[in-house]
Amino acid sequence: MAADSAAPLILEVEPSANDPGRFCWFIRDRDHVVRQSCYSLASEVEARTEGLAALQEAAALLRDSR
Repeated sequence: MAADSAAPLILEVEPSANDPGRFCWFIRDRDHVVRQSCYSLASEVEARTEGLAALQEAAALLRDSR
């Protein structure tokens, strides 16, 4: 499991629980999932790339809501 952070949100990329050999991303605020991939992705790199884009969107929404 790998993680990147954009305070206080954290991106985690994990192997898919349902599709062996595929990956999913999750954006967490502390212990709560606030966003996640809708489907599994073919590689960890692909999941990380999509997850980073979603993390930037979520961080911008959080920043703009303050």
